[in-house]
Amino acid sequence: MTAVPTSKSATIRSKVRRNYDARPYPADDETALTKNWWRIAPLEWITALWRSTCDDVLPRRILVAGCGTGSEAFSLQRRLPDARIVAVDFSARSIAVARRLAQRAPEMRGIRFVVADLASPKLGAKVGRGFDFVSCHGVLSYIPNPERALRNLARCLAPGGALYLGVNGAEHVSVNMRMLLPTFSFDVEELRDGRRAREVLALFDALLGNNGRSRLSKRPASYLAGDLFGPLIHNLLLVNWRRMGRDAGLHLRGSYHAWRALRPMIETDANRLLIPRSRVEVCELVETLDPASFHRLLFTRQPVANPPWENREALLNWRPKLTKLYAGRLPRRWRSWQTLRSITLKSAATNTRIDWRMPEWEVEILRQSNGHRSVGEIVERVRPRPSADLLQQQLYVLYQLLVLELLAPIITPAQRVH
Repeated sequence: MTAVPTSKSATIRSKVRRNYDARPYPADDETALTKNWWRIAPLEWITALWRSTCDDVLPRRILVAGCGTGSEAFSLQRRLPDARIVAVDFSARSIAVARRLAQRAPEMRGIRFVVADLASPKLGAKVGRGFDFVSCHGVLSYIPNPERALRNLARCLAPGGALYLGVNGAEHVSVNMRMLLPTFSFDVEELRDGRRAREVLALFDALLGNNGRSRLSKRPASYLAGDLFGPLIHNLLLVNWRRMGRDAGLHLRGSYHAWRALRPMIETDANRLLIPRSRVEVCELVETLDPASFHRLLFTRQPVANPPWENREALLNWRPKLTKLYAGRLPRRWRSWQTLRSITLKSAATNTRIDWRMPEWEVEILRQSNGHRSVGEIVERVRPRPSADLLQQQLYVLYQLLVLELLAPIITPAQRVH
């Protein structure tokens, strides 16, 4: 992505601000307050990637970056009533609507709404720092020089904090539509809503097979003015957003699009070909095969260590711990370690169900994955012990699907001396 010149950047920013001042989003006041506009990736998936080693996984101090009329901040406050939330937007009118809505609901009055530009160097001074979680959904794709905003948001994070980023992918619907709209005599930089515009969008819907809620022709003008029309839209590959994050001092932890694509992996032994790729490397592989239309990404300030998949002996010293992403009752222990057991794991938050037949020894790993015992300690009593190859492969699948996390060995003072 090439940098936008300063003078042009200021012009674009001004146009975008005028657009949202004219059409705050979401436009319906009551809808913004009462409807669950939880559009970010599920919190359970976020915390499984970010805080699986903690007993208390929920964020307590949250910044909503680009809050519009407050729908996301209201959703987060309902979900996390004990959290302190600051919500910021550069549209003064949007913030005015959000403040007015918050006054109608006593449980929302603790949210602090701030008018500020995410790309301004003064952002930290206006909203504060030390947030353990920052959510920025559907914002950076529509502003010039998003890397500046990303650097500012990174500075607002606490050392152990995480940034959720929702941004357009290379396959976003606006890519091709913005090329076609001029052929129907529309200026893509500004929405001229009316009967003909809706007819053209209805034509696009029909050609794409869009139906139900996905129909663009039925979307409100406040949505179309930003997500389809507008002076600038960044529709970028994962590698571009990851590079911007890295330049801001952030480390990519995972992609929701890629994680969902991995579920069929358990149905084939070919998953062994992915070893020893890290979660991020697997995300990039999936993105190459199946580019996302919209990215739901998680970044943290702290890097994450990839388990030593190439060193099977070292892998035995790592400590498995079940994440809180799935729920499911494990069957009672059986007398034969080789018996195949039927396991069902469900995640209501992600609408995911995994039906899995695994040997008793693998079920035993799940039973004892509390973060205290090492893999080696768990399989020590299994007879015969599974082969190193099979153990590595099954641990890898469980790890990539976020069924369990693998924690590094605890280094004792004596080991540090040596």
